[in-house]
Amino acid sequence: MSQSQQSGPIRPQRVTPTRVGELASSIDAEVIGSPDTTVAGVNLRAQSIVPGELFAALPGTRVHGARFAADAVLAGARAIFTDPAGRALLPTDLPDTVAILVHPDPRSVLGELSSTIYGDPSGALTLIGITGTSGKTTTAFMVESILLAAGRSVGLLGTVATRINGVAQPSSLTTPEAPDLQALFAAMVEQGVDTVVMEVSSHALSLGRVAGSRFDVGAFTNLSQDHLDFHPTMEDYFAAKALLFQPDSTPGGGTPLHARRSVVCVDDAWGARMAQIASSPVTVSTGDTPAQWTAGESVVADDGTQTVRVTSREGDELALTLPVPGRFNVANALVALAITRSVGVAFDAITAGLAAVSVPGRLQRIDEGQQFLAVVDYAHKPAALEAVIATLRAQTAGRIAVVVGAGGDRDTDKRAKMGAAAARGAELVVITDDNPRTEDPAMIRAAVYGGAVDVAARDRPASAEPIRNVGDRAAAITEAVAWARPGDVVLIAGKGHEAGQEINGVKHPFDDRLVVAEALRAAARPGEVATVADAGKLVRRLVADAADAGVGSAHRERGARTWLILGELAPDAGADEQQTVVDHDRLGRLAVRLAVDKILAVGSSRAVRALHQGAVMEGSWGEEAVLALDAEQARDLLRSDPDWQPATGDMVALAGPGAVTGLTAELTAAGLVVLTT
Repeated sequence: MSQSQQSGPIRPQRVTPTRVGELASSIDAEVIGSPDTTVAGVNLRAQSIVPGELFAALPGTRVHGARFAADAVLAGARAIFTDPAGRALLPTDLPDTVAILVHPDPRSVLGELSSTIYGDPSGALTLIGITGTSGKTTTAFMVESILLAAGRSVGLLGTVATRINGVAQPSSLTTPEAPDLQALFAAMVEQGVDTVVMEVSSHALSLGRVAGSRFDVGAFTNLSQDHLDFHPTMEDYFAAKALLFQPDSTPGGGTPLHARRSVVCVDDAWGARMAQIASSPVTVSTGDTPAQWTAGESVVADDGTQTVRVTSREGDELALTLPVPGRFNVANALVALAITRSVGVAFDAITAGLAAVSVPGRLQRIDEGQQFLAVVDYAHKPAALEAVIATLRAQTAGRIAVVVGAGGDRDTDKRAKMGAAAARGAELVVITDDNPRTEDPAMIRAAVYGGAVDVAARDRPASAEPIRNVGDRAAAITEAVAWARPGDVVLIAGKGHEAGQEINGVKHPFDDRLVVAEALRAAARPGEVATVADAGKLVRRLVADAADAGVGSAHRERGARTWLILGELAPDAGADEQQTVVDHDRLGRLAVRLAVDKILAVGSSRAVRALHQGAVMEGSWGEEAVLALDAEQARDLLRSDPDWQPATGDMVALAGPGAVTGLTAELTAAGLVVLTT
């Protein structure tokens, strides 16, 4: 169940061509070929070149981009930008019409070059940059909501999505590469956007992705351990963030990187340091630290909504209503308030915008009518996880369950700390897979588990239970939901808004919000398992619906297939155990006779084995019917076996115990038509 590729970056429709000679002068590069050659775009990917663009052939970690120059020229590139090493790798038979720009450190000036090609688009925008370890996304959404309430035309760039006047596009990086970012700014200007709020990661600041951008406001939320796989120390991490605030921050001698105005939350020591670095910052605090904007105590309603009174040194006082819980969200709201005030937004728009904000995957409630609170949150760092658990603890008298893991190919030092944070705060901790990427999931879980079990019993809640280790994330979520009773809280941490789970280089559809919702629905109907007769009706419905849609073996030209996934079914009225086994066998045979393309039997009981055997014997094509001993094995098969990976447009019917029907959310997210009894 692999996800389809995301669409390419957003680009402007109209770009005024720029002379290569002008570009060379702006970045002090050498020109080989005609300086009068013009380009109307820039691209780092040879396969994405649009005719008339410049190809930025930069050195990579494994291969130099110059090796793809011939492909770029074939696609229509009119110029190539590279370094001396790349120049030596270029084909000798390039057309004379292709100009070459050579710079000793092309990445350091790529942002400036991209900005020049697209007409300095950020200069036509009010550009707001938000940096920090936690709170960037929530603060950006708060700022966007306030600006929309103020009547601005708003662009948003961040972890969750990129938006242009309400049109959302998926984003794989917190901050795009410099050419894509400047193209996006230009597209926003074309579409009438006047103000852009964006998350600015430490990677983007360190790697020059935001070079060439003119920030009107820079904001700092906080700093805690993260990205130490990229930054060798916390000091290096802080120094990267500080590039947005240091008055002398002008990489490559081009457009100043530091923002003209700054907002800094001084609730932690890193914020206090940043306030000393920035020029005349507006400071905010939710604690005892003196600041220009401070917050009183919050009053939290049962649904998590909180009200808080905030005050400025000048005597301004506002009552804010925030639909998101947590003291850290009061800090985020103060930062958003100070940002929007600095760009001229009135107080009534600020209060209205904050009251209306909604942030996907940030303490997002999943409500299926259950008598306990279920929330999904992106917390994937120790400090963030601690803060979220503390917030939930403050608003519940019940117990807390936390489902948590850690990502692969990332900072390994925080894994044990994630487990420890969960164990100190929650009665039930279920360690599970996050995004293993290319690492062994079991090894990652072992590190998180080790940190959790090392927490002494005296440092855990009074009624804490043994730490659980459940690799399958859906099964882990189901366990936590099944454990909860009225008044409890179930927190699914780490992935938040993400709609996929990356395993061995493949991103499989997996959305915590959908899986939690399905687990809650299944828990609300305990013991409800379809009968054999119900499943028979489901098979006939599948075949009839597939025929209407042109799906299945009788409609091969469509390419879409029909699937039947069944666990052990409840006996029909009056049937004993032996009759039920026979009925399962007949059901397998029926599915084959009705030309269902793929039949997956899930379970190890006699009845399930009879179902599988009936399908095999009826069709004599055993490779089209498979037995998985449990739901986890079935999920692995559907994810990893090329012959057993459903594709978008396929139609699948499921029936059986909750572990089987629990596959519904994942299959739906993969773009399949899912039928259940």
